[in-house]
Amino acid sequence: METNNRLSIASSIGILILGLFLANTSNAALINCSADTTKNYMQVDDSVVSSCLGSGTGNINGNLTNDPWLTTSGAGYTLVSKDDASNPFNITTVDNNGSGTFTIDASYWDTNTTGAIGFKFGTGNEPDEWFVYDLVQGVSSGDWNFINVFGKGGGLSHTNLYSTNEPPSVPEPSIVALFGLGLFGMGLTRRRVMKLKK
Repeated sequence: METNNRLSIASSIGILILGLFLANTSNAALINCSADTTKNYMQVDDSVVSSCLGSGTGNINGNLTNDPWLTTSGAGYTLVSKDDASNPFNITTVDNNGSGTFTIDASYWDTNTTGAIGFKFGTGNEPDEWFVYDLVQGVSSGDWNFINVFGKGGGLSHTNLYSTNEPPSVPEPSIVALFGLGLFGMGLTRRRVMKLKK
């Protein structure tokens, strides 16, 4: 009977691991930044970003008074790094004529729980010129595509990293204590079951 229980537990664990593996290998979807595909738009994989926070014309410069994203839907965010100026989190971006990659220091997530990455393109003033995405927590690199509908300009000007400056949360001591009590209780239960089997 004990052998059957061990086999049952082992097979359950195996099925759980296989399910997690298959869930992580499923195809990711591209998130369009701008629902209007008659204008310039961007795409980033949903394993890297969770949503498009905004897009439009003008220059996302990080200035709280005239950055078109920070003064509208990006209120509450601040610029923390810019690849062509102050760059403490070492944003690097590669532009391969409309597609490329970006990286930021993983240390960013040591002091922040939220992050938004903004891309500004030279488009000959054709909409849209900038795009801001909500980063998945912990992400430090990813691929992007820029679809230049009008065919003007198209080169990447700069990349910004924004934050709400929320520090990472630390578990409450009471939660840690409850978790420990739960483990202790499971150990006692197992010990009791083993005594009853003897």
